[in-house]
Amino acid sequence: MSHFPFIDDEALKNNLGTAFRHIIELVAIADEYDKTLSSSFRKTIIIYTASIIEALLLWKLKKKIKSRKVELSDEWKYYNIKILHRIDDLGEVIGGNRKKEKKDINKLDFIRVVDLCVKHRIITERFSKKVHQVRELRNRLHIGGLAEIDKEYTKKDLNFVFGVAKKVKRTVSK
Repeated sequence: MSHFPFIDDEALKNNLGTAFRHIIELVAIADEYDKTLSSSFRKTIIIYTASIIEALLLWKLKKKIKSRKVELSDEWKYYNIKILHRIDDLGEVIGGNRKKEKKDINKLDFIRVVDLCVKHRIITERFSKKVHQVRELRNRLHIGGLAEIDKEYTKKDLNFVFGVAKKVKRTVSK
């Protein structure tokens, strides 16, 4: 039995099911080890859960906009650039043409997916803040960019992420 029966893409449904099974297995063993190892398992659970959230939102976004390319509101492509004036130490004043950048929907990052889901009214602006919190927890896997020591991942973190995932699943399944 699939936990994602509403998904009409079989590969995605199977991948979601596999990730969900991994989460269940990790939750079952996460508290059986010392604090450090338990935290590590929770971090992995958060990464998997965030991936499920991202995949569900992207799936719904594709259903809603039915296009392979999406226009990004804050990215422009510039062409026919002419330098009008040079300013020492400040750069240049330029003139040219620009148009909104379009990006392949399958190459969007998590932050863009969330923002486009708000724009297309799949999720609310208010709820997007919680999804962004999950995304930020997930992004702590990029340890090279962390400004502080990586934190301990707690049951409270898991409950928060699971709550967001449950709401996303309920929202996109409608």
